[in-house]
Amino acid sequence: MMNPVQTSIPQADGSDRQVIIEPILEKHDHGYSSTGVYIIYKDAFSDETHLFTEPPESDGPADDLPDEQNPDYLGKFVFDDGSLNHFEGQVLSHAEQAYLAVFIENWQEPDV
Repeated sequence: MMNPVQTSIPQADGSDRQVIIEPILEKHDHGYSSTGVYIIYKDAFSDETHLFTEPPESDGPADDLPDEQNPDYLGKFVFDDGSLNHFEGQVLSHAEQAYLAVFIENWQEPDV
């Protein structure tokens, strides 16, 4: 996954929890590559945005607010060689974590 993805997690009551999965990338001489780290944020409006597919405007951080202080931060997945290593966070249930782990593992970039 090279761009953030919006998705929903089915809930037991029939509702959905809207989330954004943001991959953390490393910059190399010839572009970017995945680090295997994916940060999960609440997606309150579930609004598609064109900004996710545009190149970054700068190489610096997007803001100064640490994830742990961001009210939309739900946690972080760390994958090693394509397999889940661990999840850091306390908001998502084990079922939600499992759902997102499978989603991330099976994600394929859309053909453009």
